[in-house]
Amino acid sequence: MKSQSAIVPLVDLVFLALGGILACMTQMEIVKALPVEVAEVGKGFSSVVQHEKFKIVSLDARGLSLDGQPISQDDLAAKVAGSKVILRAHREMRTQQTIHVIATLIEAGAEVSIEVDETDATTGGTR
Repeated sequence: MKSQSAIVPLVDLVFLALGGILACMTQMEIVKALPVEVAEVGKGFSSVVQHEKFKIVSLDARGLSLDGQPISQDDLAAKVAGSKVILRAHREMRTQQTIHVIATLIEAGAEVSIEVDETDATTGGTR
């Protein structure tokens, strides 16, 4: 009988340890999160009114143009030096071409803003 009475406190200790482990595990699952304010995305702003202050550089399948007139990239740098420019790149233009024009404008000292032209090149309308 003496051996059975020695096992009871051992079983009690095992159950106590198991209960402690389970209690710790359930507390670990509770995740406390801090409230974070996320910026909302809006429609942006229209720069139609502001276009009088800017020179408009367009980049599309026909090539490069400044205020509607075709222009070479070499002449472009001289015409826009130090002015405010909106680069209106068509959405289907290659990224490398667009970056090359942006680099030319920045090297000329122009302050560059970028617009993406969403019109469909074949119909002239918006997709």
